[in-house]
Amino acid sequence: MKKNTYKLYSLGCKVNQYDAGKLGSALSLGNLKETKENAEYAIVYTCSVTHSAVTKNRRMITKAKKENPKAKIILAGCWPRVSEIDSEKLGVDFILDTKDHSTLEEFILGTSHSYSHDSDLSQQTRSRYFIKVQDGCEQFCSYCIIPYTRGGLSSRKREDVLLEIKKAVQEGYREIVLSGIHLGLYGHDSEYKLIDLINDILEIKDLGRIRLSSIEINEVSDELIELIKKEKKICNHLHIPLQSGCDKILKLMNRPYRLEDFKNKVYDLRSKIPDIAITTDVIVGFPGEEDGDLLETYEFCQAMQFSKIHVFSFSAHERTPAYSMPGQVDVKVIKQRSKKLRDLSENLEKKYRDRFKKRSLECILEAIGNNKARLKTEYYFDRFARAEKFKKSDIGKIFEN
Repeated sequence: MKKNTYKLYSLGCKVNQYDAGKLGSALSLGNLKETKENAEYAIVYTCSVTHSAVTKNRRMITKAKKENPKAKIILAGCWPRVSEIDSEKLGVDFILDTKDHSTLEEFILGTSHSYSHDSDLSQQTRSRYFIKVQDGCEQFCSYCIIPYTRGGLSSRKREDVLLEIKKAVQEGYREIVLSGIHLGLYGHDSEYKLIDLINDILEIKDLGRIRLSSIEINEVSDELIELIKKEKKICNHLHIPLQSGCDKILKLMNRPYRLEDFKNKVYDLRSKIPDIAITTDVIVGFPGEEDGDLLETYEFCQAMQFSKIHVFSFSAHERTPAYSMPGQVDVKVIKQRSKKLRDLSENLEKKYRDRFKKRSLECILEAIGNNKARLKTEYYFDRFARAEKFKKSDIGKIFEN
């Protein structure tokens, strides 16, 4: 075992990964070093969004023990917030209150100084910097545990967000990805809204570009559309979760819109920004979903011409209403339906990428390996180039490709 070392294991959404990275930064400030194996402390940042996520948590704990056999196992993230954790049975030494990192400092260092370093960077291995600007959700979709794990809506202070982004840009990050559980409701309780934050970020010296991680359709305002259209530094890409292309299922899900609302907003976006990439999420096999409902979803996705569909098999947490709803769909049926939508997504992705075949685009270099370089376009799809054109130190920089 390597003394005064830690290893982070992170599961779940971008916000969870950001929180894990912030914790890593705090530990490094506490004079602990990150290591790949045989750490003194193994910290598992968990997710609880679905039943299958909980299964992955258990597997990750097992992996952490295997790679760090003498480590103290620390559990963090969303899972402990909504479930009774049997620490002894799981072999966990400490459960972290994620909103109060001082408890971890006391556990590791024997002190209880505050771990509040709100403007420090989150440790990230990505070439693009993801920053959490908002947390919490009060939408209470019937399949979702997040309002219980993340609590009510909260927004980070303007000054802290801008300072962290300035530091990220100084460190060489050229794309900043604004993240949140409910990003569109940033500033819900003040006059300073997401639009204002974006405008302030655009003033930061040496900023390459901004991307919005995910936003609900009813929060895509006319003002936001005009800003994306006008500002070259805002990526022409929005990730807008659909979840189902069937009004019957949307109602059961307790989603705050209907297909007509979604369709009209997408048409409005495309009329003003013709090349914009619109990616989405779809849940397959929600209770009560029949073959005809899946067909409606398929046809709606086809009509919307999404540039990518992230397909999720239904797997509700036991504390959500959807877990006990009638009409639970057989796992084999869900698998078949998911494949159908994934095949559609592949076709739509190719069709969208082909639009840009003869166009040179600004790309972020993300990785080099196997004689290839992978670059991310502002439209969210990847391009590839010969590895010899780049150096490792070029990762994160912007190139024409």
